[in-house]
Amino acid sequence: MGIRNLTPAVEPLLRGPSVRERVRWSDVDMMGIVFFGNYLRFMQSAESELFRALGFPYGALAEQHGVWMARAHVDIDFRTPAKLDDEVDCAAHVMRIGGASLEIAFPITRADGTGLADARLVLAAVDRTTLKSVRLPQALRDALGRGSPSSP
Repeated sequence: MGIRNLTPAVEPLLRGPSVRERVRWSDVDMMGIVFFGNYLRFMQSAESELFRALGFPYGALAEQHGVWMARAHVDIDFRTPAKLDDEVDCAAHVMRIGGASLEIAFPITRADGTGLADARLVLAAVDRTTLKSVRLPQALRDALGRGSPSSP
């Protein structure tokens, strides 16, 4: 059984902007490679920029629509280790828009294009007071339907 590729062969519904970060000393483990949990930080940066490009920076959904986007599921397949001082690129690509959730793929590469990891995150919309599942706000759906925020 081989490692499956989590970055789907299908085109994303929406491509988010790419975020480049340099691997810092605090990112690496005693083997000198990026600690696996720090890939979530790269993903969070790309996710933040996606939502910012859509017009929903952190807090806007909660403040304007009473909704938080909770993490419901994450998958990461690691390909090649990133090391201290590498430049890492990560983008958030919307793959599926459900009634109350979004599925986002995160191709994570070294600046030279070497694949480091393929990740997938499912976000679920929840009422910020009750934490019960709710539908995605129409304003977010509209923003997602306008096309890629990274397009010219």
